[in-house]
Amino acid sequence: MIDFVAFLNRMLTGLFDLLLRPFLGLAPVWALALISLVTGVLMLWIFGKVSDQKAIRVVRDKIRGHLLGLRIFGDEIGLLMMLLGRSLRATAVYMKYAVVPMLVMMIPVALILIQMNLRFAVRPLKPGEKTVVTVKLHEAPTSAAVELDVPSGLVLETTGVRVDSLKEVSWRIRAEEPGDYRLLVRSGGTETEKEVRVGAGWGSVSPLRTTNAMDLLLYPGEPPIDPEGPIESIRLSYDYLPIRVFGYHVNWLVGFFVASIAFGFAFRKRLGVEI
Repeated sequence: MIDFVAFLNRMLTGLFDLLLRPFLGLAPVWALALISLVTGVLMLWIFGKVSDQKAIRVVRDKIRGHLLGLRIFGDEIGLLMMLLGRSLRATAVYMKYAVVPMLVMMIPVALILIQMNLRFAVRPLKPGEKTVVTVKLHEAPTSAAVELDVPSGLVLETTGVRVDSLKEVSWRIRAEEPGDYRLLVRSGGTETEKEVRVGAGWGSVSPLRTTNAMDLLLYPGEPPIDPEGPIESIRLSYDYLPIRVFGYHVNWLVGFFVASIAFGFAFRKRLGVEI
């Protein structure tokens, strides 16, 4: 399972890196807009291929007719209740036709969200900023020594602090110079690396490297840790990536869903898809 997840991560991460490379020098909102556009059109196309378009068109016409009747005969309570009931029934039928395409679309949307989270959730450290490195072990840290080596450009500010109940050891480090670095964790005769990014801008930033298949799927930025070794995971704390739209801070997830839905509606007639 973990080998399949690692392979999937490599393929998707490489694809997104290639797609977004021309945007790395720009504000992240432009890359977010591009992915939203591609996602909106892709989901619209999938919906059109998977759904029963003829049946949906018939049901949507019925719903529009019932809503028009509600406006025209709004002062006749008996007729109003009848039209309202028919409108609700037609809506339930529409949902029946839409549920399968929605379930199919959940898979690619989830994979896209994971890749976007890797790039838009947090930002690299800035020179002078501090963060905490936490190593989680399969066994309590009292049973094996754990050491952290940092390369030039990073400074180790504290010794390791053990939390035996959580099987964790933590250190505080400080970034000094921009660059992509590799921490080296030594434990039980093994050496495990962890990526650290320092600099301005945005990009692929991995806060977690792990042995767990589900966590690996959610954090695809680095290959899995050898599950036979003593280390379960290594994580860093990064600050969130600010994204501005017309001068306002916008959460990337909210911006993505609003923009992708808007792009989907904008292209529905051009693709001939009834939604």
